[in-house]
Amino acid sequence: MIAGKQFAEGFSDDKDWRAAAVAAAKAARARLGSGPCDLALVFVSEAFNDFDPGEFSTLLAKNLAPLRVLGCNASGVIAGCREVEMQPAISILAMRLPGVRVQPFTFTQGELARLENGAALVKELDLYPNENPKFMILGDPMSGDPERMAALFNEGYPGAPLVGGMASGLLLHKPSWLLLGSSVVEQGFAGVALTGPVEIETVVAQGCRPIGDPLIVTKSVGNVLHELGGRNPLEVLRETLAKCTPEDQRLARSSLFAGLVMNESRAEFRRGDFLIRNLLGYDDKSGSIVLGANLRRGQTLQFQLRDAHTSDQDFSMLLGRLPENDAAPRGALLFSCCGRGKGLYGELDHDATLVQSLRGPVPMAGFFANGEFGPVGGRNFVHGYTSSLALIK
Repeated sequence: MIAGKQFAEGFSDDKDWRAAAVAAAKAARARLGSGPCDLALVFVSEAFNDFDPGEFSTLLAKNLAPLRVLGCNASGVIAGCREVEMQPAISILAMRLPGVRVQPFTFTQGELARLENGAALVKELDLYPNENPKFMILGDPMSGDPERMAALFNEGYPGAPLVGGMASGLLLHKPSWLLLGSSVVEQGFAGVALTGPVEIETVVAQGCRPIGDPLIVTKSVGNVLHELGGRNPLEVLRETLAKCTPEDQRLARSSLFAGLVMNESRAEFRRGDFLIRNLLGYDDKSGSIVLGANLRRGQTLQFQLRDAHTSDQDFSMLLGRLPENDAAPRGALLFSCCGRGKGLYGELDHDATLVQSLRGPVPMAGFFANGEFGPVGGRNFVHGYTSSLALIK
């Protein structure tokens, strides 16, 4: 009889996707050993030609035989110490979870919109907060509303971690797909809930640092910021940048963002206290700024800069705060923004190597996401430009 949890990674960068699928599945099976694979998380780079997720599911069943599967396509995948961006590769994390219930679920955007509140979500899933669930979720960025999803889970399951990310095959001009069991899901969300003897520790590292002062949104419509601290937002931004060093002014040309405070009850706001969102444009005449998020009056906003040093420092610090490794088997999932990787650090494999050097060795899989789920301060958010790590044990 097989006793205890077991985690195993599988990886292949064979250019033939069928050969890669078989190799990755067989590698995970060999490391997992005999006995059941209760859950497999699978991530596929869409750099392959003519990839067929339905046929992939069949190959996975034949060579790994997972009882439950959750996966998606991406612009790049993560396995062990490796990060493969914009190139063919398949990554798998296979898990044996004795005594753990794995409950799959899907939501289209229409189904999500019909859920009035967190209580409706609890009823729909027929899963209750006192069961202490942990959630893993993947989504299609074109048809799913991840902020609505995070809000419902926060309301329905206070304190329960929600980890995962939004598929990113679109970066390779391929439509998103999700895999749940043997079913290919082409819109909305797919996920699993874990209940029973399983724990998930999380780290969400952003890599942005605030500049200027935090100010209150005093007028906005949708995602358009009309007043910031009662002033013209574009004027505020120009004044903020004028006070920056020449180096930061150069950095702002490519790495300037807005940060929205996650917890307004804090007395002061520091690095890591913000949801990072894109600046999409501005109107020079009115001074309005367009953001990649809907705004509300009374929110606190502070402009942010992102750089490799801050990103490395943040992730290292947060990994160092995790409990020391013990002898218990562990597995890891890493959901890293498409804006990180080599484009940020100038080198391959940075975040994956950092995890393994500070908290490894650990079987790990993941992908480059178009938005990352992860809890901060006990609440779940959808983040941008983060690396969201889940350690499962």
